[in-house]
Amino acid sequence: MSEKKKIYFACDGFGEKLKDAVKIHIKETHPDIVEIVDFGNHAYYDAAASVGKALAKSENKNDMGALFCGTGMGVGIMANKFPGVRAATCENLTAAKFSRAVNDANVLCLGQLITTSDEAKVMADEFFFKQKFISHPLGDDNQPVGWWDTNVEDFLKTSMTGIEKVEKEAKDL
Repeated sequence: MSEKKKIYFACDGFGEKLKDAVKIHIKETHPDIVEIVDFGNHAYYDAAASVGKALAKSENKNDMGALFCGTGMGVGIMANKFPGVRAATCENLTAAKFSRAVNDANVLCLGQLITTSDEAKVMADEFFFKQKFISHPLGDDNQPVGWWDTNVEDFLKTSMTGIEKVEKEAKDL
């Protein structure tokens, strides 16, 4: 059996209820394919650092993260400071889909002051289990989006090389 994908969770006080709702949902709906690691409730920058460090050290490139604060933005900004972390602050389902399809995002950042628990559960399912990188996303009408074509796919196939180059340049400053 292959190693389970880990999803690292953390939050600050403004995101704890949303974190717990999403975590319980994933445990109940995907128990055989995912392991939850919950770093708990800390200042938003420390919560993001816990997830960022875990992903940066992980040898399983399928591991992902979930961060929660008031807006999702503070944890997203901080998590993106770690190598290999591609945190996306998403305020709707379309953003969650597109962040995976186009950016290969591996950390979903949500804001409890912005996103309901029902919306967050749907977004988490899409982000962690359905939408894949370089995979034609569906729009709000549940139809393939019209802007996706082979030019988009060809660009995305080489985009990780460019991203790694920029990460190295930033690190070398």
